[in-house]
Order: sequence, then structure tokens, then C-alpha cells
Amino acid sequence: MIALSRKRPRSITVFAIAFFAAALMVCFDGLLSIALNLSFLQKQFPTFAWSRDALIVWHSAWLSIALIPIAMVWLSAVRFARWLVTVMALVKIVGLLFVAPDLPRLVFVQPLWLPAQLLGLGAVIMLFTPESHDWFARKPAEEDAPAVFE
Repeated sequence: MIALSRKRPRSITVFAIAFFAAALMVCFDGLLSIALNLSFLQKQFPTFAWSRDALIVWHSAWLSIALIPIAMVWLSAVRFARWLVTVMALVKIVGLLFVAPDLPRLVFVQPLWLPAQLLGLGAVIMLFTPESHDWFARKPAEEDAPAVFE
């Protein structure tokens, strides 16, 4: 883990804030309209018995999952996390294409869903700025070397 006192590049901080904000938007949007979400998910996934509790767990789980890459990037500068988030963003783009026919109904059910997806995709772009590249290219052995007292 990188010391919390170490200054993070602005692009890394923007990524963390934007990615977290996008996850919060989706979570809050889903929890504020539980009845609409239940009917939408029951139509989309009829084999699963959706309940109010299942929906709350579903949205809470996705919020928790979003915190993992944020911690990996902001706290540890894990190079793998940048590519994991990028691959997941590509999956999101494909998902957006698949839900395009249902987009007007989806935006009615969850009005913050589309802006949150776009904010999340914008956050991923922040991982590929020059200062982000320097953040991921650091040498931990040089920075985290123990102090030597004589």
C-alpha cells in the first residue's frame, strides 16, 4: 500500500471520485425506485425470484464491487487494476449497445443510470493520462525503502 501522505496525481484522484460517484448514482437510483426496479428486473430476469431484499443486496453488492478497483488504483497503484477497469468499461459499452432498444424505458426506471455509466467511462479515461502512466510506472522498492539511521 502506498502511504496516504503521498500525493496522488490529479487524474488518479479524479478517477477515484468519478468512479465512486458513478457507483453511488447507480446504487441510489436503484434504491430510490425499488418498485419500478423490481418490475423491470422481473421482466428482464424472470427465472429469478426478485424481492425487495434481493434488490437491496444486488445494489449494495455492486457498490461494494466498485470500491475494489478504486482501492487498487488509489491506494496501491496496481497496474492490473487499470486494465481490469478498462476491460469492464468495454463490457459496459457492449452492454449499452445491447440495452439500446430498451434505453428509453430503462432511463424512465433509473434516470441516473445512463449518466452514471458515462461518468464511469470518463473515469476510465483518466487512467490513461500521462500523469496516471507515471503513477502506475513507479518503482515501489525505491519509494518504500526503509529509513536507515546511523
